[in-house]
Amino acid sequence: MRRAAFLVAVAVAAAAVPAAHAATQAGAAILRLPVSADVAAMGGAYTGVDGGISSLGVNPAGVAAATAPELETSFHSGVLADQYGFLGYAQPLKYGVPFLGLSYYNAGTVGLNFSSGQQSTVVAEQDEIAMLGWAMPLGDGVTAGVMAKAFRLNLAQQASATGFAGDAGAQWATPLEGLRLGASVQNAGAGVKFESATDPLPMTERAGAAYEAAWRPGDAASYYTALRLTGTVDEVKTVGEAAYPAVGTELAVDLGKTGRIAVRAGWSFDPQAATSLSYGLGLSEGRFTLSYAQAGAGELGTVEYGSFGIRF
Repeated sequence: MRRAAFLVAVAVAAAAVPAAHAATQAGAAILRLPVSADVAAMGGAYTGVDGGISSLGVNPAGVAAATAPELETSFHSGVLADQYGFLGYAQPLKYGVPFLGLSYYNAGTVGLNFSSGQQSTVVAEQDEIAMLGWAMPLGDGVTAGVMAKAFRLNLAQQASATGFAGDAGAQWATPLEGLRLGASVQNAGAGVKFESATDPLPMTERAGAAYEAAWRPGDAASYYTALRLTGTVDEVKTVGEAAYPAVGTELAVDLGKTGRIAVRAGWSFDPQAATSLSYGLGLSEGRFTLSYAQAGAGELGTVEYGSFGIRF
């Protein structure tokens, strides 16, 4: 009885931490966190974007855009000392793009005071996920992707749960130049169980569109080679919650043959989450990319995201 009461107390104390990132009605909140600063900066509206390994956390079909091996690592720090990290790799082959990823989440420590007078400090929550998937073109502008996830959740250093989940998605580069449509289902699987209570996984359905317009200077001697404006919109529905839209935009300038600077912003209309406005900056030169983003967390402040990528 005391063990159950202890776990309930820790769950309540830790609830404010993932709330800065996502609603907590479903279990395994780590499955809902964005793996890339690019996605976070655009309010999560990324279902229609062919973002390579950055698409892994939204629509696995977008990973098919990787034309060279990609390695990306991301990190974000929340408002209550929680931390999330991700490492992913995609390897284009003749018949598609296999990819894998690892992520972890640490909710920080929490102090507990029991009625007996005993005091204790524990790690509120510590989670890990391993991901493995495949994305490939199907022809006529259509790409598809699937991903399997194995996760382990540890609550208060006292109880743990393991499980599996799956993602699947598709994208279509429409005949209208610059317009891509996408749809995905994330986190399909059985619920996660601690003690006697079982919470459903945050199964999420997404549908979205991305449109890019590009302008190129008439002067061949110009240092900037293209100006690109991308707009995105998603409709998101997570089990047990109301559907909501999210929008994002990116203004990018191509510099020389391999450089780019991008400014991003987005807005999530999720009524269950504390985040709303997000924004960020991306830089790339040759094989290297660097991205930064901030997302509002209401009265708690902001969450900061950083990503670093290499194309081999």
